[in-house]
Amino acid sequence: MLGMVATAGVVAAPAATAAPATVHTADFEQDTAGWAGRGTAQLAPSTAQARSGAQSLAVTGRTDTWHGPGLDAAALLPAGSWEVEAWVRLADTTPEPETDVVTLSAARTPTGGATAYDTVAWQVAVSDSAWTRVAGTYEFGTSNSGLELYLESPDATQAFFVDDVTITGEPAAPVEPGTRADLATDFESGTGGWTGRGEAQVATTTSDAHGGTTSLLTTGRTQGWHGPAVDVTDGLALGETVQVSVWAKLASGQAPASLRVSVQRERGTAMNYDNVAGASAVVTADAWTELRGTYTLGAAIDRAQLYVEGDAGVDFLIDDFALAGFAETPLQDVPGLADVLGADGFEHVGVAIDQRETVGRPAQLVQRHFDALTPENDGKPAEVQPTEGTFTFGDLDALLDFADATGTDVYGHVLVWHSQTPDWFFLDGDRPLTNAPADQALLRARMEAHIKGIADHLAARYPDGDSPIWAMDVVNEVIADGDNANPHDMRDSRWFQVLGEGFVDEAFRLADRYFPDTALFINDYNTEMPAKRADYLELVSALVERGVPIDGVGHQAHVDFARPVQWLDDSLTAVEQLSARTGTPLLQAITELDVSDSKENNGADVSNGTVPQHSPAMADQDAAETELGYYYRDLFDMLRGHSDSIEAVTFWGISNGRSWLRTWPAARPWESPLPFDDDLQVMPAYWGIVDPTQLAPRPADVLPPRIAAQDPVRATATSTAGALVRYPLPQAGDTRDGRVTPTCSPRPWTVFPIGTTQVSCTATDSAGNRSNPVTFDVVVTAPPTGTRLYQQINNGPVVRANVKQTVQLVVQFGNRGTGVLLGDSFGYACTQTSGPAMTLELAPGSARQVANRDYPAGQNGNVSLRARPTETGAAAFDCTLSMTDSRGAAVSATTSVTIDVRR
Repeated sequence: MLGMVATAGVVAAPAATAAPATVHTADFEQDTAGWAGRGTAQLAPSTAQARSGAQSLAVTGRTDTWHGPGLDAAALLPAGSWEVEAWVRLADTTPEPETDVVTLSAARTPTGGATAYDTVAWQVAVSDSAWTRVAGTYEFGTSNSGLELYLESPDATQAFFVDDVTITGEPAAPVEPGTRADLATDFESGTGGWTGRGEAQVATTTSDAHGGTTSLLTTGRTQGWHGPAVDVTDGLALGETVQVSVWAKLASGQAPASLRVSVQRERGTAMNYDNVAGASAVVTADAWTELRGTYTLGAAIDRAQLYVEGDAGVDFLIDDFALAGFAETPLQDVPGLADVLGADGFEHVGVAIDQRETVGRPAQLVQRHFDALTPENDGKPAEVQPTEGTFTFGDLDALLDFADATGTDVYGHVLVWHSQTPDWFFLDGDRPLTNAPADQALLRARMEAHIKGIADHLAARYPDGDSPIWAMDVVNEVIADGDNANPHDMRDSRWFQVLGEGFVDEAFRLADRYFPDTALFINDYNTEMPAKRADYLELVSALVERGVPIDGVGHQAHVDFARPVQWLDDSLTAVEQLSARTGTPLLQAITELDVSDSKENNGADVSNGTVPQHSPAMADQDAAETELGYYYRDLFDMLRGHSDSIEAVTFWGISNGRSWLRTWPAARPWESPLPFDDDLQVMPAYWGIVDPTQLAPRPADVLPPRIAAQDPVRATATSTAGALVRYPLPQAGDTRDGRVTPTCSPRPWTVFPIGTTQVSCTATDSAGNRSNPVTFDVVVTAPPTGTRLYQQINNGPVVRANVKQTVQLVVQFGNRGTGVLLGDSFGYACTQTSGPAMTLELAPGSARQVANRDYPAGQNGNVSLRARPTETGAAAFDCTLSMTDSRGAAVSATTSVTIDVRR
């Protein structure tokens, strides 16, 4: 079965001189030409309409979307590339013009495998007023026990006519192993076919070289993807792993930067982009660094281009490029993760993959260790609907075909997300959508169209309702990492800005309508962090109370091996308690598990852009990998305690070489976050899950405790000194010591002044490891004042004066409210707003006189202002008197005055 999956989609082009053969035609002049009704559809030649000749094929009696005319093509169409054409016209059943859409599909059953449903032409618009061509190219590489071509429509009862069907093409040539060629370039004789990608400019240089005397210099890069590129089509073969190596060095005088090797795949008009697993590093201007990794071509291509990319604006040299066959190590005969964890009560043990893991040795590993998969990127909005109304399901369908062929369940990811969602979702033309009712209606309609479009496609592929998708992330990452003004600290995404909190309800209700048999999950990262946990559970609780059809809560679990396991334990327990309290059972899923061994963990928010450079948490790589094994041991010991509520555990990547942590947000070649290494061999992380007795002795404890972030603490002043604040200590923990107590400064039970004070906390474990400082704010505000400060200038709003003579103004002020104004807080300032330059200020001794006493209700006072004008004209001022009441509230009063200066 695996071999058949590996060859699906492998089509060798016929020789240039070969004319495509016509293998089937049908004009329906005599009979149905072998076409038969699917479901309840009834077929018969008819003279009511004809595109050519006198008859066409009438299709009536349809009662479901997949019902329609079908052709048994198993004997007609071996593996190859075929052009299928049919002409369609709707039946004219009403006086008004009618329009609809028709899809040309194929039900293909690989020999010994499960049936896959392929799309040849997707939802072509047709009408009752003209004949419309419904056609497409159908390529496949499997030998099949069954193959049926058919026409269908999402309108389950639509009647239509078909005429002039033609199928032309050629069988595929056999795909022989070893047809790819090794490639190499040393730039000693020129650029070797390398060109600039984007705005990058490339040229050979003898200023530096890794080997020989010449290398390739790349300059002019303005974006990360700009860089040197070379065609590697001849170096790749479907399902075969190659090793890629290129040496890199930054141009002189540049700071260290991350570089990586990637591949652009082209098939027809579609383009896909893959990183070369392991081929990333932080490169310097001081020495040559090898970017080396492996790459497995997972889908048929027309062309492939390899390129070096990285931090924008960086000039760099490359040398000694090689792409060669790679002798893969056989997979180890060890217990499968799904078998081990399934026996512990976990229903689904999954892995995030793309097409690279559906062929060759990676596919073997998937089938040996996992019984579920998550599309890593192929189900995200930007991939599925890049432009409005244009759905592209090719990559997702390839994963679904693999799941069908191998009996693997699929966890869908994701319907509604702020990231990797095309900008058009939130635009009306070039205008950003607002929260105006019309804009809200437009965005809701787009949300529904997106969800319905996916559901319709799956319904067409799986008319019997046997889709492998058992669960779906409905909304993803809707909680912000810190405190904000939104309910539940929700992320201020474009979804939230236009629709508010209700966009989550809307997404779940639509998903429930269109995916009624699918478990619907909310999903987020950092849910183990105490502050975010509280926000997350608050939102989930609100959804349950509003009757939103939510089935489960996802915890991404992108963690690091210094983050206490207890924190995730607490979050899982909190969801279980919420289920018990509300009477609404909620499934739980660990949706994107990996464990970083970097010193810094900046979270999993891919919309945040780059963050400061990372570094290894432990100097010895072997020791770090052993420590990761013990972390996985402790993590899964904890997860087994929640197996009654945890429905699935999904690892975010098949191997360390394919992990996003290796390249984002910067090159991190030391990362070993998953149970399998770059060569698909088991890591200590695997043994930590399966059999911890296989682990080497635990290394010395060098990992510091972690302190959880804490939202601002707020208090109200009780006096002008501020407030005595007994803030809660942030949670702190250590992977070996468990809970630890942090030390914070200023301490709790300290008087904090009015305003914002930053508190800094650290923690030390029993081995003497000290945490990085964590800070949070204590915000003290004054209570609403009962005082009412007034002032008036007794001389009136206009005061007359003479040039070079001192003028004095008398100001009366007082408290017309309750409470007490403090005299020693008195402040006064006049700001000139127009007229000849002049200074208006307090007369000497006035402030001292005010400060001698306080001003309870009804008490008044006086101060004097003085000025000495030097020019004639009207000088205008705004004069502000400010004081503080006895509990620290600031109050003020502003009065305008004009000094009319004459001679």
